[in-house]
Amino acid sequence: MRASEERVCPVLFSQVAILGMGLMGTSLGMALRQQGLAQTVVGYDVQPSHLHMASKQGALDKVVGTPVEALADADLVVFAVPPYAIIEQLTCLAPYIPARALVTDLGSVKGAIVQRGEELLGARFVGGHPMAGGTQSGPQAAQPDLFREAAWAIVRSKPFTLKNDPWALRLAAFVEALGAHPLPMEAAQHDHLAALVSHLPHLLSFAFMKTVEAEPERELAKQLAGGSFRDLTRIAAADNALWREIFLQNREELLQALAAFESQLALLRKEIEQN
Repeated sequence: MRASEERVCPVLFSQVAILGMGLMGTSLGMALRQQGLAQTVVGYDVQPSHLHMASKQGALDKVVGTPVEALADADLVVFAVPPYAIIEQLTCLAPYIPARALVTDLGSVKGAIVQRGEELLGARFVGGHPMAGGTQSGPQAAQPDLFREAAWAIVRSKPFTLKNDPWALRLAAFVEALGAHPLPMEAAQHDHLAALVSHLPHLLSFAFMKTVEAEPERELAKQLAGGSFRDLTRIAAADNALWREIFLQNREELLQALAAFESQLALLRKEIEQN
């Protein structure tokens, strides 16, 4: 039986195009089909193996060979690739996106993406950032409930309210149907806060893990480690290349967050030194 026949929510879109079938895109496709929120879910990825795995995971009704094919007849388009690729794809594909389609993305940094999306598509581009993910990447790690109970930023370049913004309201309704919590905010506000509560923790986890790995007795240290070590290093297993891109795209806000953390660390060091 198809997911749409087991539907527990009303159909919100006739055809959803997901560009990028990694962890996030495949998880989204799985959720869409399991909950029956779209009549058809179409996927595209530059890596055929990702498309094969996404289909195997039950994320797609249809696989296509080009992004332009994926966009045809879509009334929701989701860019689920790394931040710089989102901007590149928006620029190349905007002319092929149907005029009726709501367009969003799942990128972790919003300033440049939202600016470019609004320039190309106007109000029907609404930035999005689900605060969900995992230490494993790729479609094989996808989960249909990945977004459940997660905060999901709904992002514009300027102040707005959902009730006065039909496109953003439509995205918020979709987010709620997935079981997530829509959180409207401006792009600059998002990038400032995401640097503090998401990007900085990843940076610190990477740095701490490198510190441990530099210890000559690191293997014995890991045997000795308990829950606090596991909690602090869990996200150090995340995709380093992806996070490097996120750090660089949100460089200024991340540097500010890092400076604030270093100030607190300096105070703690001083207290320890002075007993």
